[in-house]
Amino acid sequence: MENKKIETVDLVVANRPGVLGRVAGHIRREGWNIKRLFVDETDSHETSKMEIDIEGTHTKLAQVMERLLNLDCIISISMTVDGKKVIRTRPGETAKTSQETKTAVKAPEKAPGVFRILAINPGSSSTKFAVYDNETSLMEENTRHNEKIRSAKITDQKETRRGCIMKALEEAGIAPASLDAIAGRGGLIKPIESGAYLINKKMLDDLESSAALHASSLGAIIAAEIAGPLSIPAYVVDPVVVDEMDRNAKLTGMPGIERFSIFHALNQKAIARRMAAKMGIPYENARYIVVHLGGGITVGAHRYGRVIDVNDALSGEGPFTPERTGGIPAVPLIKMCFSGEYTETEMVEKVTKRGGMLAYLGTADLREVQKMINDGDEFAALTLDSMAYQTAKEIGAMAAVLEGLVDAIILTGGLAHSTRFTGAIKQRVDKFAPVHVFPGEDELLALMAGVLRVLRGEEPAAVYS
Repeated sequence: MENKKIETVDLVVANRPGVLGRVAGHIRREGWNIKRLFVDETDSHETSKMEIDIEGTHTKLAQVMERLLNLDCIISISMTVDGKKVIRTRPGETAKTSQETKTAVKAPEKAPGVFRILAINPGSSSTKFAVYDNETSLMEENTRHNEKIRSAKITDQKETRRGCIMKALEEAGIAPASLDAIAGRGGLIKPIESGAYLINKKMLDDLESSAALHASSLGAIIAAEIAGPLSIPAYVVDPVVVDEMDRNAKLTGMPGIERFSIFHALNQKAIARRMAAKMGIPYENARYIVVHLGGGITVGAHRYGRVIDVNDALSGEGPFTPERTGGIPAVPLIKMCFSGEYTETEMVEKVTKRGGMLAYLGTADLREVQKMINDGDEFAALTLDSMAYQTAKEIGAMAAVLEGLVDAIILTGGLAHSTRFTGAIKQRVDKFAPVHVFPGEDELLALMAGVLRVLRGEEPAAVYS
């Protein structure tokens, strides 16, 4: 009888479509069986960690390691060989484990005819920013702020965040005077059409009044403050309030309440344009369903360059998400509101911040949920599969909006790193149209691209009024 042995292999892999299948298939072809597989997506959205227990009767483990490193999706491998822990890294690669991305280097002189753009994207706990010469990234940083800064009023965080940006520019040797334009993430301004908007006084006034709601409003405010003394333009690109909805999508059935368009417009539009370029067609000729999978999940029907319908995840529409309830039967919700147990603020928080996966499982972190599932937690599996089920159902609704004529279904956002989650969606919707997965989001790149189109004269700058 053959003497089988079980070994544990730890890998860091690049987040690319099909990477899980490639690794698993390679291990099986080497003559080993997979007994356990755990995937832990990192916050960088670029790499994942895999922990695999494999069982086999032949092929030395060291040889498996060598041949696995031939896969271009493998960054590093760690396993025990002859009683010692051995870590091997693919030549030219380094495993990313830090949650802070910092790639600033001394920038070259700007070449003639090149546009240099600073993009700024503040989040609730970090400030992401990057500098581009046309499409080439010169530096990119994700500065994570400490608890003292995060707990301060958002409007009081502006100076600290701007200081981080200016210091990083100085360290990278990028003179502010070399910038041609600045792009800032837009906040909750009034509903507008898609495009790159010059930041003007009216927009700044509206942003100041909404800045207490979310840090994204600081993106445009900081961009304008940096751009002013330099006499260069500052823009916002496709803020969350982009509204191109068909008038049939607005009515709710209750006069006085109308459906609003609030969604991940920047990432959805950028990914749709990338898909169109991949298919060799103009975005304005395409019909897509784009699904942003994050703390909130938005599903948009893109028809000929316009998002004609999309769920308002912030107000409780669509599938439940890691933090939000999604659509809830109205009468039980009304009874809960009038039960006397909760204040209005508490009810809003239950719907927008403390619902969904967090309410069921006590965590909004998909990595923790996947670990629960791997440990045999059946309710965790039901919760994740139900979230995928409801997302697929929303995709089906948008297929009806597009009259069944769908060129592609696109899954993007942080949750798209999970092959279990995207696979559960795919199996229900891939008969509507081909499903493409673009894990993570690159909103800095999207900000730059929108401004660059304006600077190159490919589209006019829009004016906020």
